[in-house]
Amino acid sequence: MYRKLRRLWVPTSSARAGRALRTLLDRLVVPTCAFCGSDDDAWPICRPCRLDLPWVRMACPRCARPLATGQHRSIACGRCQRRPPPFTRAYAPLHYMFPVDAAIRALKFRADLPYAPALAELLVPAVRREAACWDALVPVPLHRWRQALRGFNQAREIATWLSRRVGLPVVELAQRHRRTSPQSTLPARRRRANVCGAFRVRATRPPERILLIDDVMTTGETCGELARVLYSAGVSKIGVACVARATPGSAQAGRAGSNV
Repeated sequence: MYRKLRRLWVPTSSARAGRALRTLLDRLVVPTCAFCGSDDDAWPICRPCRLDLPWVRMACPRCARPLATGQHRSIACGRCQRRPPPFTRAYAPLHYMFPVDAAIRALKFRADLPYAPALAELLVPAVRREAACWDALVPVPLHRWRQALRGFNQAREIATWLSRRVGLPVVELAQRHRRTSPQSTLPARRRRANVCGAFRVRATRPPERILLIDDVMTTGETCGELARVLYSAGVSKIGVACVARATPGSAQAGRAGSNV
């Protein structure tokens, strides 16, 4: 019941009526876990579900690619040492597999908005640890036509909730001015060409240190292209925070798509 009522509200709305409705619902209706629907004080994810999620135990600090345990946490993977990505840091605390993949698809393609605070909550520990390193959260933008069809940008929804938990502002610095094919429909070798030239900066004085926010990362080409554009506009340090990391070539990666 709670999820159905909350779905009537768009989280990024700043209207007083929207805030009043949220407050009323939160007081009258018992919050439930976004994953299992049980009542729990740890809304938006209950403790058992949080423990059962597919957490990444060890990852490359540069690209967030999952690594075998036993490797040093501060050393970049061989791929990043050979071809460093444009961003300097990446966080992706979960594997892109059930039930995280199902939750991301439900948010993105079925407008199941209660998953936004749940997915944002999963990013809180990683981002909060190094929040002092960043000045703002920047959601990866959608093209205006795709956002009009979807009704929202899932990266913006996640960033909004994350902002409330870590105290960093959300700033929309760029726009996707060229329509691109969904990254999830393309093989890894074509994803960079697909997003090349797709972004442009619309801020004259962007923050110096920004953290890009998205739902899932596969090859990192979308965030990489956006980072290159932002560097050219004067940004000095760029990181990436995604809820989940899909491994290129896996079955999950074929269904994943960075903000498309």
